[in-house]
Amino acid sequence: MGRIRTPAPAARPGQDEDREQRIAALRTRLHETAGQIRSAQDWTRYLQAAARLHGETWANILLICSRIPDATLVKGYEAWRTAGRQVNRDEKGIEIFSGTRQRREPDSRGAAEAGQDHSWRDAQRVAYVWDLSQTTGQPVPLPSAFPAPEEEAPPGLWDCLCWLARREGFAVERQDGSPDDGTTFWAARRIRIPPGLPSGPATWALAHQLGHVLLHNTNAHPPGATSSGCHGIQKSEADSVAFITCSRHGARIEHAFSSPQTWAGTDPRSQPAAAILTAGERITTAAAKISRLLDHYLAGNRPAAAPAEPATRAGHDERPPQSAASTATAPLPALEPDPRITGVLYDAMQFYDSQLARSWVPAYLAERGISDAAMRQWHIGYAPGGWDTLTGHLRALSHDDDAIQAAGLARISSRGTLIDHFRDRVMLPVHDQRGNIAGFLGRARPGAGPQVPKYLNSPETSSYQKGSLLFGLHQARDLLAHGATPVIVEGPFDTIAVTVADPSHHVGLAPCGTALTSKQAAILAQSADLSRTSVIVAFDDDPAGRKAAVRAHGILRTVSGRLQSAVLPGKDPAEILQTEGPEALRTVLRDQVQPLSSVVIDAHLTEWERRLHDPDGPLLAMRSTAAVIASLLPAGSAEAIRQITGNRELATVDEEMRPVANPELPEIARVLPADVACQTMRVAERLGFTDYSDVLAEVANAVTRDAVPPGNRLADGAPRLAASSFPHPPATIRHDGKPVIPAPSHGSRLAKTRGSPRSRR
Repeated sequence: MGRIRTPAPAARPGQDEDREQRIAALRTRLHETAGQIRSAQDWTRYLQAAARLHGETWANILLICSRIPDATLVKGYEAWRTAGRQVNRDEKGIEIFSGTRQRREPDSRGAAEAGQDHSWRDAQRVAYVWDLSQTTGQPVPLPSAFPAPEEEAPPGLWDCLCWLARREGFAVERQDGSPDDGTTFWAARRIRIPPGLPSGPATWALAHQLGHVLLHNTNAHPPGATSSGCHGIQKSEADSVAFITCSRHGARIEHAFSSPQTWAGTDPRSQPAAAILTAGERITTAAAKISRLLDHYLAGNRPAAAPAEPATRAGHDERPPQSAASTATAPLPALEPDPRITGVLYDAMQFYDSQLARSWVPAYLAERGISDAAMRQWHIGYAPGGWDTLTGHLRALSHDDDAIQAAGLARISSRGTLIDHFRDRVMLPVHDQRGNIAGFLGRARPGAGPQVPKYLNSPETSSYQKGSLLFGLHQARDLLAHGATPVIVEGPFDTIAVTVADPSHHVGLAPCGTALTSKQAAILAQSADLSRTSVIVAFDDDPAGRKAAVRAHGILRTVSGRLQSAVLPGKDPAEILQTEGPEALRTVLRDQVQPLSSVVIDAHLTEWERRLHDPDGPLLAMRSTAAVIASLLPAGSAEAIRQITGNRELATVDEEMRPVANPELPEIARVLPADVACQTMRVAERLGFTDYSDVLAEVANAVTRDAVPPGNRLADGAPRLAASSFPHPPATIRHDGKPVIPAPSHGSRLAKTRGSPRSRR
């Protein structure tokens, strides 16, 4: 009789009991190991192991290193065989916990809840793994590090940590007034690092404060509370997060820990082993979150490697492996790109790079003012003109046709064959927010003919979604972290021109074949501290460009209150760089800007140009434009105006059309933001209202109308305008009933050109 593969039901209770006994024995061993961590040297040794064994739980790190202190990479038996290595004879496997439920990470408000389940508590079985030192066979690449000289941080590490801080809602500033390990101001949501620290200690301090942000950011902080002077378990947790982060990513910083007994205790009744297990789990979870993001961003434009097989689920044939969401190395909250697609796109970029030198592209780019260094920085390449040159190359690299099509690199021809999507074009890779290649932009050869699209985007795919991508953001990330001003432009070469011309102050960003979207604006707000910098829009000075600028204003005002427009001299940024050089483009970006609201107002007034010669044209245009100005007001300014007016519309003339004093107007003028006050004056001047109070009164009334229901408005209809004298004191009514007429030099345009208000009625 053949072997029975499924145990009889009577045998299951015995198996379950045996499994529970093994789990209980392993838990006992874990507590014994944790209880042996008494000195600072013991604690440091296990933190070093946590930096090496990225992705393992704290409990399994203790179990692994209690057997092999210098373990570097562990896998199950079958996983080692798949990697081309064989476990040495007589090598005993390391028992670890496996089959755990999903763990909760610290959220943006602080640590995970105190009652969270830990992996060693939830384990469903015991698994066996072996360290690399217990195997022989093909070489296995260890996790890459980013080495740096002592007291220095690897390039990009500081900037990535600054970005992570902003992602958690905290701005980073280099100012005096904080200790060497920095300070977090909880209410102000700012992290302060001393400016005199070298890059290595400064990076340590920022990682230390990020540990506080992830683990200790609760609503219980009183006003004015900071993380300065942290001590006890909180200091140890933050120091440990910084130690793992810096050690894993190559920042060599010496740090002396205190003994864990100072915060875990020594009395067995206080359960010091349980305290060490709890703290270690919190520390490694926070450090894993930081390192997971750093691995993405420090990797630059390399495709994300497939995550290493966690020891907790490596090499078990009895059950399918759990999803990545159930491990400490869970992916970012947004969906990860398909590794197959990312790999195909990366190989395509390498192929386009290899074709560049033998093509017409270098000469064309040099003519446009783009240097060889910029070509390399932006990974500009060339797509050959053959029908299936790229497709054949990717097939030779073992990519299947489905993956090539899914990446948007090829399509089915009318003959049923697979042909390249991009042919005979300058190729520009587009990266997503993580730094992964999402797709490409292709520019046709000059003179290709009207039937050939000038620019061609990758088709919409799982990775290339135009409304969620900003060309140039990947290259601009470090510059934005240092305070460079984002400049929204129309095309990819405008993007490159802006960044090349003034990289320390301005960086170019462009939507990918679509108008600017709210999602792109949100991505920009996550990547830059828009509270410190403005946003400049540099669109073409033509009807289409002005229309796009007006639309961009409505989208960008939700993420920034400092919006500007570059005044382009009839050329786009790429043309300025090509014909006049980088200095001319720098001058435009630094000195020739105006409020973006000016473009909005001018576009609105343009719609009234045909009616300005009508008797009531200027008055109607002014009222309509005043409503637009009112819509530009911040909520606080609008509320201040409503409080000044008492939610009533201002009547500036009485029933006999005599001017009425409105003492509210000077007060309203004082609460207007400078930008809105400027627009009010511009409208008055453009329409001939040298008396600005006419426009100001209409702005205030538009604010009131937006807030007051129609049934509660004044019964006599729209307010009448008078020639008061903003910014001078308004006209008044004397006791004898005769109005004081303003001086002609301050009179309204309507009073001068069309008679008195009475005659216009």
